[in-house]
Amino acid sequence: MRLSLLLRKAGIEWKGRDVEVTSVTEDSRKVVPGAVFFAFKGFSTDGNFFVNEALKKGAVAVITDSTDTFKKLSGRIPVIFSREARKILSRASAAFYGNPEKELKVIGITGTNGKTTTAYLLFTVLNRLSVKCGIISTVEWGTRDELAPSSMTTPSPTELFKKLSLLKKRGCEFTVMEVSSHGLELERVEPIEFHGAVFTNLSRDHLDFHRDIYSYFLAKEKLFFRSCTSSINADDSFGKVLLGLKGIFPGSLVSYGKEGDFKLISFSKGLLRFELNGKTYKLPTDLKGEFNAYNILAALSLLVAIGFDIEELLPLWRKIRVPGRLEEAAPGVFIDYAHTPDALEKVLKALRKESKGRLITVFGCGGDRDRGKRPQMGKIAEEFSDAVVVTSDNPRSEPPERIAEEILSGMKEAEKAVVILDREEAIKHALRIKKEGDTVLIAGKGHETYQEIKGVKYHFNDRKVVEQFYGNR
Repeated sequence: MRLSLLLRKAGIEWKGRDVEVTSVTEDSRKVVPGAVFFAFKGFSTDGNFFVNEALKKGAVAVITDSTDTFKKLSGRIPVIFSREARKILSRASAAFYGNPEKELKVIGITGTNGKTTTAYLLFTVLNRLSVKCGIISTVEWGTRDELAPSSMTTPSPTELFKKLSLLKKRGCEFTVMEVSSHGLELERVEPIEFHGAVFTNLSRDHLDFHRDIYSYFLAKEKLFFRSCTSSINADDSFGKVLLGLKGIFPGSLVSYGKEGDFKLISFSKGLLRFELNGKTYKLPTDLKGEFNAYNILAALSLLVAIGFDIEELLPLWRKIRVPGRLEEAAPGVFIDYAHTPDALEKVLKALRKESKGRLITVFGCGGDRDRGKRPQMGKIAEEFSDAVVVTSDNPRSEPPERIAEEILSGMKEAEKAVVILDREEAIKHALRIKKEGDTVLIAGKGHETYQEIKGVKYHFNDRKVVEQFYGNR
């Protein structure tokens, strides 16, 4: 693609020297000859520091948010200064890959908890309806026949639109994707007009990135200004705000929950009962926990709102596996990604109803992230568990001991908790003390297959530790 055409599709008229473009990237490590390099300030570093490296590798043009970079490169190669370099990157990425978002029906799911489960529910049910659907989630991306691991919830624009292009080539009509607050705030999905959107809930998370929970909400809210049809959790306080703003959103809104259009009546013994327009429906499922009733209604309500028949949908919700989400790794041993106070509480409440004996919880908190939620999670673990084992999650650059201390600070009787910072040993300890009828929850990492310690990722899998423990025995 010629640079002038790429920029025109990204909303910029370029009258300077035209060149052939072979790729678009903001990562200097991925620059190839003919690349357009986007240099803008990030959170841990500044892309402008790597402009020379990009040029040495063959970059033919630079888009920058730095006046210094612009001045240095002017006259040498095509260079454009813009304070909206991130937005231009998204538009240019979409254009470079043929604007696949215009030919796919993209459904976006946002919220603090439940995004992955809701995405898998939509992905699975649509495919069961013989509607070819792709998925881009925290866990993996691809089609039902060809899935690959994901590295982040909402990929960078260059990766995102490349994946959408591949899904289009594989014949997808729909694509379901998780849309994080980072993805919205950093303009990663800016060119996409979503066919549908879901709001699951909002509680404390990512406050190391957002100033406060209200800024966090405003980032999430952006999704609903670019969706044709949206489904909102009517029982969530921030969901109520979104429903109250119905008049300013361009698309239509439907709600779900105990106060929603799709009214939750009850959920027990694998049967979800809900009411719509005065009629009661029954939906069988294998998922546990009331929070999953909300995830099911989120997916169902959106599908009905975009035109699918409710009667045809009702039998399709059994045997849906969501990796690392309340996944039973062994009898009475569950693995879950719960890494926020709200998610941990909901999972523990669900397991409390299932457990005949003690409830033993193994968990930690991530390093270099929102420290304020650590004592909250300690308090919740103590309140809803019979025994607590505090361990490491992904400590990253932080000392694991400090993270554990901050978790314990939220407990009334911290001395009763067991601290084992080696995660494998912590899991084994919980499995050793587990008796007949007891339930063990291993929380925080879910589907993840690594631990990040001092900037290095080591292979680690909660499920494999459980399987090896029982296999060896």
